[in-house]
Amino acid sequence: MSDDQRNEDSLPSSSHILAEVAELVRFFSRIPLPKLGRWDDLNTAPDFRLRSRSIPLAGVVISLPSMLVLWLLSQSALPAAVVALIAVAVAAAVQGCLHEDGLSDVVDGFFGGHTAERRLEIMKDSRIGAFGTVALVLSLSLRWLLLATLLETFGGFGAALGYLAAETIGRVGMVWIWHTMPAAYQGGLSTRFGVPENIAVYWAGCFALPLIAVSLFYLSFWQVVIGAGVSFVLVWALAKLSLTKIKGITGDVLGAAQQIGSLGFLLGVLSL
Repeated sequence: MSDDQRNEDSLPSSSHILAEVAELVRFFSRIPLPKLGRWDDLNTAPDFRLRSRSIPLAGVVISLPSMLVLWLLSQSALPAAVVALIAVAVAAAVQGCLHEDGLSDVVDGFFGGHTAERRLEIMKDSRIGAFGTVALVLSLSLRWLLLATLLETFGGFGAALGYLAAETIGRVGMVWIWHTMPAAYQGGLSTRFGVPENIAVYWAGCFALPLIAVSLFYLSFWQVVIGAGVSFVLVWALAKLSLTKIKGITGDVLGAAQQIGSLGFLLGVLSL
């Protein structure tokens, strides 16, 4: 990418943002979006140096199916626990379990190996171990129970907005540590398509703020603040643990950060 093109891309326009969102939705989910505008390239992966700024916006599209499930099925006679479980299943299907896979790989590697090299080797293995299995069961169960509690407390629309805020802040945390932490090795997902630049992190935060703020129609200001605080503390702790275990981050760590960050927000919100 030339300097001129990068300077142009650093100034968001509607056509560039639309193309970025489409590329990111295809990258992070199984949603088959068609080509959207001349800036949208179907044949290459996104250049995350700048396009990572639109990750929160892409998250809206990715989160929409589960939001609709929470809202629409809450109008039925189905128990909140059943609605929440369906929403969790839909989210996993839409995302192709991409971030869930990252979480299980991280837990398997971090706690199944005794050296950084062995931990990275385990993380690259497509098979899942006992540590990863337990992590997935606990993570999905916790998400299910937290969403069910959101439904019972705030209703379908409130739960949908709370879910959107949680998914958004989880993705902002992912962009944050991607930008700030060193890579565990070169050539992995965390470096292959570029590392978010300062301007990308800035715009990602700007795009995320209104998506989180809409939850204030149902959540209190302090619930959102505490949720955000818990989310970023957990993501920061994961980043520091990654430095200790594998001397940096990988694509799997980024996926785990999104999962842990979104769960942290829900935990913080419902702790009040």
